[in-house]
Amino acid sequence: MDIAIAGAGIGGLTAALALARRGFAVEIYERAAALEEAGAGIQLTPNALNVLFGLGLGPALEAHMVVMDAVRIRKGATGGLIQQIPLGQCRQRWGAPYGVIHRADLQAVLVAAVRQRGIPLHLSRELHSVRQDQKRVILSFAAGAPDVSARMLIGADGLWSKLRPLLGLEQPRFVGRRAWRAVIPMQDVPVLFQGLMTGLWLGDNAHFVHYPVRSGQALNLVAVTSAEDAGPGWSTPQPLQALLPHYAGWDGRLRTLLATVPQWRTWPLFEGRADGRIATGRIALIGDAAHPMLPFIAQGGAAAIEDAAELAAQLSGADDNDVPARLQDWSRLRLPRVGRIQAEARSNGERYHWRWPLAAARDLGLSALGGRRLLERYDWLYGWKPTQTA
Repeated sequence: MDIAIAGAGIGGLTAALALARRGFAVEIYERAAALEEAGAGIQLTPNALNVLFGLGLGPALEAHMVVMDAVRIRKGATGGLIQQIPLGQCRQRWGAPYGVIHRADLQAVLVAAVRQRGIPLHLSRELHSVRQDQKRVILSFAAGAPDVSARMLIGADGLWSKLRPLLGLEQPRFVGRRAWRAVIPMQDVPVLFQGLMTGLWLGDNAHFVHYPVRSGQALNLVAVTSAEDAGPGWSTPQPLQALLPHYAGWDGRLRTLLATVPQWRTWPLFEGRADGRIATGRIALIGDAAHPMLPFIAQGGAAAIEDAAELAAQLSGADDNDVPARLQDWSRLRLPRVGRIQAEARSNGERYHWRWPLAAARDLGLSALGGRRLLERYDWLYGWKPTQTA
């Protein structure tokens, strides 16, 4: 059975590998003329790494990935430690570590595996329209590229998916937050921000995250602030002077770190509701095309990887006539989980930005709960496996 995939991001490439391993004929169609991953770091939590390791990508990932020892939560105003969550127990508890990696390195590993398996990857194929009947899906592309026919289509074309409106799903909504991102050489980083840990700083109407990437040779920085509108677009350059006012009154050491980056790249943050239409007939949406989510639980990429693995598991052994029913089964399995992840990310985003006195109550609760118990609260998330191996 031949399957077309629209999009060569993390979800689309993972889906191609997972399906090819089960004997499906897969081809990928990507609108970009070259594969150049935007963004910076990505956190690969145990639920995602269990899938990627199962695809045989462990050695390639470990050449670029940093395995984390802890998450340290600090007060933005003083830098005081609120709580430390031990991540060294992840492999024993859930079967895989908690890793961080640069997005470009992750994409390069996935692309190399796709090409090694001989999966066709077509660039400069911007999807224009799609139609389907009971037997096939027809993909039409812009710029006069020939139509493609396949038994099913996986839409992995990201936040502004061409397929999402075609299936009647609402467009993602802007949530009043903006992410500012940068990567700097580790040699320029003060000791406070070094080490095998993710730093999470919480303050009034903003928060800040940092962790190592590029095998520990660089530090990934993410500042999240409020924003009145979505602004000019994706990955927009912004000067330091536009960021610093959001961190007025914060610990001077953090402000000094911010000041080492004269220009940042910004992303407006969006969220989109998922429903049963993420699988319609012979078409299924995965990742941000299906359920755009906020990054406040570090699961955007992981959820796309899960989607791909579960879809391959549900299609395993299917013949052509089974496809619509199998896609509906997959949708029913995924929707409750991605809904819970979205809700948890939304709640985190609110809690991270609380002001006094709510912030004081939050910090006291985190301190009293303890790092080990905080880690155990994520059993439902990090312990996930595809249905067939659960």
